[in-house]
Amino acid sequence: MSIFEFWMIHDWVIKILGIALVIVFIMVLEKFYQYSVSYKRLQELRSMKNLNDINQLKSGVMRDSLEDIISFEGSSETLFNANVGVKLDLYEQYMMRSVSFIGLVAVLAPMIGLIGTFIGVWHVFGGVGDSGLNDPAIIARGIKEVLVDTMAGLVVAVISMIFYKTFEHISTKFVSLFEEKLYVLIRESHASKS
Repeated sequence: MSIFEFWMIHDWVIKILGIALVIVFIMVLEKFYQYSVSYKRLQELRSMKNLNDINQLKSGVMRDSLEDIISFEGSSETLFNANVGVKLDLYEQYMMRSVSFIGLVAVLAPMIGLIGTFIGVWHVFGGVGDSGLNDPAIIARGIKEVLVDTMAGLVVAVISMIFYKTFEHISTKFVSLFEEKLYVLIRESHASKS
């Protein structure tokens, strides 16, 4: 059976879940690329001894955040710390980009599958009401088709949840490493000024 034939014989629920799964896989590829780039930037950041070595970092969100922190011209330590906190929050948002959507798919996929199942069961019982219980094979085929929606919803949910939790963990780890190194660099910078 070709993909086109599969697409034509299944209902709207399977189509929606299929599209959602394709979008999830596209986002997964994007996240793998983002993590590989972020890993390289973290390696460059680890080699930095102070904030003046910012030229060692290639352009990107990490370098932009550090440049904004270095160029901050606030008059108090409280404003400086607030600025650092905002930059860390922005970096965390950057790392979590697309992850929330994958989590949303993981939560909604079983519900969409169940909606399709309920609609399908409604149609099966409507057919039974019209034709009676003379041919149980018709009912069995109808129920089999209906359960495909539930199964598809669960499969999409499990796949999405695995990626969601994995990416959430990786993003949190990268943000923690960036935050840790950033505070070390800031401490070294303040120590060298004193």
